[in-house]
Formats: sequence, C-alpha cells, structure tokens
Amino acid sequence: MVDAVAHGVPARTGRRRPSRVKFMRRKSTIAFAMTLPLILIIGSLVIYPAFYSFYLATLNKSMERFVGLANFSSCSRARRSGWWWKQSIIFAVTAVIFKALIGFFVAHFVHNIPTRGQRKWRGMLLCPG
Repeated sequence: MVDAVAHGVPARTGRRRPSRVKFMRRKSTIAFAMTLPLILIIGSLVIYPAFYSFYLATLNKSMERFVGLANFSSCSRARRSGWWWKQSIIFAVTAVIFKALIGFFVAHFVHNIPTRGQRKWRGMLLCPG
C-alpha cells in the first residue's frame, strides 16, 4: 500500500507531543510543584547541619584554628579505639533497632485509622517535626 501525502499538509503520525499546557495540567507535575518547597526546606534542614557539623569537627578544641582531619585521626588511635568503637557500635545498633520499631508501630497504627481521616494523618506524619 502506498502512503499519499498532500502537498503543504503535514502527515500525522498518530502521536502528538504534549504541549506545555498539558504538561502543567498533569497531576504529577502539579503534585511535584506543590511539594517542591517542602522538599527544599527539608533538604536544607538536613544538608546545612551536616556540612556545619563537619566544619566544626575540623576545628581545634577552642574552635579558633582549623586542624583538618587531625581530630578524626586522634579518635582512631590504637590506645583509645577499643572503647570508642564499642560505644559507636552499641549506639548505632540500638538507634537502628529503636527507629525500626517505632516506625513499624507508627505505620501499623496509621494503617488501622478509619478511612475518613487516614489521608490527613498520613500526610501529617510524612512532614517531620
């Protein structure tokens, strides 16, 4: 079969590119645009303290002079490393266990909320503190 194309009329391929208006009207685009400020706020509340704490960890005790990674190397020396490693491991393991338990309990209770208020409570729990 031969495809005939009229002169001056573009051939339709069946697929149209979504226009900007259609793109902005999609629910996923609107949802992302509305949550973007919250994502940026939460991201800044996590990223800034992480970098600032690393900066503070590279200063000396009086916080006047930059010493680089010398503080980290002094913590890992052989004479004190046994106690620090034990404390770090105990803290990490207990923190993970308790976070998981609290998360499972909260998820269980939110799942069992009656249907009428369930979406509202889920939304409030997704936004931390």
